[in-house]
Amino acid sequence: MANSLRISPPRQREIQPKFSRPNSARRSSGEHNKEVLAENVFQSMLALERRRADRSGKPFILMLLDANLENGAAEEILMGAVNIVVTSKRETDMAGWYKQGAILGIIFTEVSLEGEFPVMEILRLKFETSFVKHLGLDRAGKIAISVHLFPEQWEKTGTDWVDDSSDYAVLNKKVS
Repeated sequence: MANSLRISPPRQREIQPKFSRPNSARRSSGEHNKEVLAENVFQSMLALERRRADRSGKPFILMLLDANLENGAAEEILMGAVNIVVTSKRETDMAGWYKQGAILGIIFTEVSLEGEFPVMEILRLKFETSFVKHLGLDRAGKIAISVHLFPEQWEKTGTDWVDDSSDYAVLNKKVS
């Protein structure tokens, strides 16, 4: 007597994409905070991206948002910016604390430097406009935005930075 294998048709069920995200409009600010990496994780991801960029020559952009205020006021303003950042970035980009509660960072991966307008200025203007629209001119004006391109562009002498990284120690370290 031969054993027969009986194949039944698959059950009908709803299939969800593996990497689906809930609708941004329905998220609470607490859910946005889950998408912002802690300082140590963000620093590790930044170092990893720098090594990748140095090795492959494929650029990425780091944007730093610094409220530079005392007594927790910086964190309060930046927490308002977190909601804007999380809803404005692509899924391939990473947001996290460059310095916990004081400097928020966004790593924009897979950027193209080709085109009529410089992508770094486009990103800066996009976020400045969003901050003014959602936080108001007074609060948005307290956020300093710096944009850094990696791999670094060196002057001919090989000793001077082209970007504005002098205020950020981790940016000044050469990654091995």
